[in-house]
Amino acid sequence: MAKNRPNQGARKTETLTLRLDPKYKLLIELISRVRRQSITGVIEAAVEDVASDLDTPYFDDGEMHNYSLGAVFSDVWSSDESERFINMCYRLPTLLTYEEQRIWEIIKSSPVFHAKEATTLQTDWEIGGIGRLDRGMLRLHWEDLLEYAADKRDSKTVDPFVPDF
Repeated sequence: MAKNRPNQGARKTETLTLRLDPKYKLLIELISRVRRQSITGVIEAAVEDVASDLDTPYFDDGEMHNYSLGAVFSDVWSSDESERFINMCYRLPTLLTYEEQRIWEIIKSSPVFHAKEATTLQTDWEIGGIGRLDRGMLRLHWEDLLEYAADKRDSKTVDPFVPDF
């Protein structure tokens, strides 16, 4: 009998496969023994240490600042992918890939994602010349938006997303 697996969106952890030099693999195992924690715990602690020491350009209150990535990460993180994406686009715009920049440009050019007077779920930050985003509409159309962006990836212009209602 097959076991029920949670869908991808319901997972509490992610799997990461790494190729390591055997020397570093042993080093990680030894650290885990000394600290009496799992290998996963060792890696997570190492990543948090690096993030706390790593300055990154961070957009806030209309200005770019340099803050520790560890200090601002909670402003970006959300368990909702669409929230996480727009938070990253707004707060850490210099770190976007080309594909992410295209999706962000589509969002900004699409009136369906702009907050209206009746919008109840909007961003707590504003985009110059656009205003706040309607987070509810973005969540509702997230998968369709990603598909639309993939279909338009070779276009030389950014065309607004218009959902099929």
